[in-house]
Amino acid sequence: MKFLDKLEKRLGFLAVPNVVATLIVAQLFIYGAMLTGHVELEGLLLVPKAVFGGEWWRLASFMIAPPYVPVSLFQGLFLAFFWYVLWMMSNTLEEEWGTFRLNVYLLTCVILAVVGAFVGQIISPAGTIFVAPRFLYFCVFFAFATLNPNIQFLVMFIIPMKVKWMAWIILAFGVIAFLAMPSIGHRLAFAAPFLGYLLFFRGSFKQTMESRQRRAQFESDRRQAADGALHTCEQCGASDQSDPERDFRYKSVENDMICICNVCRESAT
Repeated sequence: MKFLDKLEKRLGFLAVPNVVATLIVAQLFIYGAMLTGHVELEGLLLVPKAVFGGEWWRLASFMIAPPYVPVSLFQGLFLAFFWYVLWMMSNTLEEEWGTFRLNVYLLTCVILAVVGAFVGQIISPAGTIFVAPRFLYFCVFFAFATLNPNIQFLVMFIIPMKVKWMAWIILAFGVIAFLAMPSIGHRLAFAAPFLGYLLFFRGSFKQTMESRQRRAQFESDRRQAADGALHTCEQCGASDQSDPERDFRYKSVENDMICICNVCRESAT
């Protein structure tokens, strides 16, 4: 993206390294505060109706809310593993993209999530829309899967699966969840942050489509060349494809090699 390259030259110094790791640490502290009863998860989530009522801190606090509150040791271990995988994927993205581009990507998804929530609430005022930071995890995952489609994860620590197939499965469940939303406003709030993913990867998608079209055209030309006739009679138009039983020979006419089949040769004599 040329625009991002220009923007990085001017604002690159503002980029925050290891931003996802910082976010995970903040969520860990909030989780500790929840365990001691000082903070409630519902008070952190982005709820447009609550923001309209004066709870403006929700515009930022929803980002440091943990993905869920575990109630058992197994759930706690899974949350720790979840944070580790999120950090690993974000670290890979930062190495491939650079700190500034990752910051812009995450910020774009967050802004779109906030805008989508408020616009969705205005469109569907009867319902109550809330936003948790889960969308950011999926945005990181989809970006990671797009750039590293053949990396394998062990699903349930047993089944090896390439990350690209995991992305397709998650996308399928996401489409089902989108269709099950109770209103247009909820659907808009659900889908809005993923527009950031489409914005960042639209160039890659375009290149992939063009590459597939070129490959398909090449294969088509190759098959046509393979299926084409090697010998075609200049007089009757018969070829080794249409009349394989004929014998085709060449003769020189005015320094040009002319193909004549055995039927035309016999009729000429």
